[in-house]
Amino acid sequence: VQGVDIDWLGFEGDDRRNKVVLPTYPFQRQSYWIESLEISKPIVIDYYDELINFEKEDEEIILNYAPLPQIIPGFSWLIEISEKKHDNLLKIAQQEIRRIAYEKIDFNCCKKVLDFGCGHGTDLIDLAKNHENMKLCGYTISKEQVELAHKKINRLNLQDRVQIFNRNSSHDEFPDNYDMIYGFEVACHVKNKEGLFTNIGNHLNQDGHLVLSDFISSGSFSIDYDAHSSYLIPKKEWLNLLSNNNLQIVDYVDISQEIANGLYDPNFENNLEYVCKKFNFSENTKVGFKSYDNLYKMLRRGLVSYVILSAKKQNNLPVNEIYQWNQEKLNAPLYYSDVSLQQLFYGVEWQNQIPKDKYLIKKSIPATEKGTWLIFSDLGGVGLQLRKIIEESGDRCVMIFPGKTYKKQGKESWEINPSKQDDFEFLCQEIVATNSDSWKGIVHLWSLESCPSVELTTSSLEQAQRLGCGSVLHLTQVLVKNFKSISPQLWLITRGSQPVISQTKELAVAQTPLWGLGKVISLEYPQLWGGLIDLDPKISENQAEMLWQNITGTQQEAQIAFRSGKTYAARLVKKLLPKFQPVSFDVEGTYLITGGLGSLGLQAAQWLVSQQAKYLVLMSRSKPNELVQATISKLEERGTKIIVAEADVSKKEDLVRVMEQMKKSMPPLKGVIHAAGVAKVQPFEEIKLNHLEAILRPKVIGGWLLHQLTQDQEIDFFVNFSSIAAVWGSVDQAHYAAANHFLDGLSHYRQAIGLPSNSINWGPWAGGGMADTERLNWLSKIGIKSLEPQKGIAALSKLLAANHPQTVVVDIDWALFKQFYEVGQKRLFLEKIDSYSKVERVSEQTSEIMKKLNEAQKNKRQQVLSYYLQIEIGKLLGFSHSLLPELDLGLFDMGMNSLSLVELRNLLNSSLTCSISTATLFDISNIQELSKYLIKKLFSEEQESEDKFEKIQNEHVPNIGDLECKEKSKEKINDEIAAELEKIQTLIQD
Repeated sequence: VQGVDIDWLGFEGDDRRNKVVLPTYPFQRQSYWIESLEISKPIVIDYYDELINFEKEDEEIILNYAPLPQIIPGFSWLIEISEKKHDNLLKIAQQEIRRIAYEKIDFNCCKKVLDFGCGHGTDLIDLAKNHENMKLCGYTISKEQVELAHKKINRLNLQDRVQIFNRNSSHDEFPDNYDMIYGFEVACHVKNKEGLFTNIGNHLNQDGHLVLSDFISSGSFSIDYDAHSSYLIPKKEWLNLLSNNNLQIVDYVDISQEIANGLYDPNFENNLEYVCKKFNFSENTKVGFKSYDNLYKMLRRGLVSYVILSAKKQNNLPVNEIYQWNQEKLNAPLYYSDVSLQQLFYGVEWQNQIPKDKYLIKKSIPATEKGTWLIFSDLGGVGLQLRKIIEESGDRCVMIFPGKTYKKQGKESWEINPSKQDDFEFLCQEIVATNSDSWKGIVHLWSLESCPSVELTTSSLEQAQRLGCGSVLHLTQVLVKNFKSISPQLWLITRGSQPVISQTKELAVAQTPLWGLGKVISLEYPQLWGGLIDLDPKISENQAEMLWQNITGTQQEAQIAFRSGKTYAARLVKKLLPKFQPVSFDVEGTYLITGGLGSLGLQAAQWLVSQQAKYLVLMSRSKPNELVQATISKLEERGTKIIVAEADVSKKEDLVRVMEQMKKSMPPLKGVIHAAGVAKVQPFEEIKLNHLEAILRPKVIGGWLLHQLTQDQEIDFFVNFSSIAAVWGSVDQAHYAAANHFLDGLSHYRQAIGLPSNSINWGPWAGGGMADTERLNWLSKIGIKSLEPQKGIAALSKLLAANHPQTVVVDIDWALFKQFYEVGQKRLFLEKIDSYSKVERVSEQTSEIMKKLNEAQKNKRQQVLSYYLQIEIGKLLGFSHSLLPELDLGLFDMGMNSLSLVELRNLLNSSLTCSISTATLFDISNIQELSKYLIKKLFSEEQESEDKFEKIQNEHVPNIGDLECKEKSKEKINDEIAAELEKIQTLIQD
């Protein structure tokens, strides 16, 4: 280095070097040289490579950490390597990490994805199998991992979409730009984290996501563990790395407690010796095992944390703004108990619809074709404005007004009684008799005549239900009964009944039940359905024009609201609730539960007592039976004073009496849980007006009375137990959906006027609730699972703390439910909810029917398939074995409905290994047509081949030698594939 100017500080950098003592005297000089050293792989790589042989195919259960909600007696992650008693448990626990990590990822938008530490490629392969639109890339520093991953990728024919490289993510440039970059338990093994994050920052697309789960140091210092190649940095360094690369944190979840539960092993030393001796593990693997135990100890002591983090690339935001945001996120993490419930929470969001010219285009009805519109007109002028627009377009318009008796007011005007179904029958018959034009649509505006909420009384509320839900009930039943060949679209109009932009004191709660009723009509009679439209509470000059544009436009929105000249559409969205301080209960306060002797009411009572509530009033129309009384007695033994009040919440005199009793013998009222209600499964056409009113009364009238009698009291919470039936409808429960929709509106109204209120749209509860066993089984078939009571109560506790006006709580398989929900009509309400269909396996029965079809003579195939369809459809409909549905009988005439059509579709898609849509089944008349369609679809390639062969057989005679050569080539390829599979199998077994 003589004569060269050396920057020794820069040269040395951060590298650790051994100090060499230079000679002081000439006689101490010696020759020096650099010895070549064998560079060994990090211990962690040897550890992973050795353990992969103990994994099931396509899994890495042993190699990943598993978050367990609690310590499992007798469980040892070490012993699990050999005994595998808890394989399924560990798999579910590890999948939960991925679920939490991917919570905010829209995989439909992820075209390119990179795993910066892909190991043996399991996560990449899983993503590739579930998302055909993705191209994936992975980096790993182990050649052995690359080789094994390539074998799996090639075996699954994913080599065109999945690539894995033997490269280092901290200094080898990524080959492309990506929509998502992720790493599970990888970053902790990367020493040069600045290089890693620079690489990520340079190759993550704008609005792309970084997703990772890993260990971090909980202190202000780094923790380096060279023996296991682990380098844990503190939050401050994570903050800088993320912010400097324009990565804004979306979610930050600490699951340290649960990871520690999974690593708990009180007999670790003995188990370590046993496992290592049994399988002759190397010293490196033994060191790897010990590192797990050290991590457990550090987790328990709070020295390290295990976190799940997702961040979004935001190049347009300044670094200081991202830094401040990230700092707040890192200082307020979510916890496992939060996110494990997060999957249950959803909300209704109103999204602004950008105006498009297509909204103004008329539907398929030609402009020259004359038609008739029925307007069930309000008295405030909207109906008259709409009539003018319709008549100017050249169509006929018939006006119907609410009144006490049936009478014709003029040439195109009638007055009818909303409560009398016969009036609707007479009306339709008379209009049809005097009208030769086609029916284009029906617009119902009567709900606009309801009282403002501030003036509402129980009598005006009852009148509003007859005017709205009652009249629509009668109208729909008459349409379904008398006009099967024509299907004019039905539009139900309200004003200010939906909480669109923000909470408003003008919310028209009396009109809200109509939305619940309408959602069920859309499910039971999709051919009749137009939609629900909520007009702006502030009357505008162009309200009728906007209404007309949306009714006649080509948009597929079925839940619309107008606000300040803009159009909004309802969407169900995932709802994330941050951690709140738990609600504290006043030991000197009284808590009222209506429906207090029902299953949910008692669950709520037990929870309140567990939260130290000392005074309860359980209100019910009936007296407690022995079992219920025993439960109450147990609660009283814990020091809680309980009054069982026999009263009807929908009767003002009963409720006033209970309130007076509370004032005399109990402390001040501090909380209300309105769980009273009546549920009934009843097809729409069978519902009578008195049935409707009986289901509405406890929730609608009862809810309003509770609001009126408590609004001047200083209560801490007012919880309405609503239902998912109000959110997207529930077949055969139109009245129940309407009743619960009122509770949702009431909750929004109370919060708007400054009163506490929560409405919880519960899914079904296991072991009780409003749904009986038969209903629960039906709901399960369409993907709606039952909530375990402990999870429901945990959700209730969290939602009380959050104090949101409305939250949907449901455990649901969206892939299955969407098939049912979207039968017969495209519905955009669930557009924002992701659903991933599972790969369907072919059953033994599948092989049998396909074998029969393949073996059958060509002219006998349809007969074979028709008989199979008769048997399977008969099973779906509950027919006896000796009774088969007729071949030429219509599918709906034999008893099929939207649910059974979905079940039939799933059966056919799996058993016949072909794809058929539910819409296709709607278009097919009977079994005979269906079998003909399926035979053509199943054997189309065979027929095409025969046709082509017939066409060319006289044009070209192939050389026999060529054919033999091709056949031999196929055999050779097959032999090579078989040999490769045998090698892989041997490798796994060894």
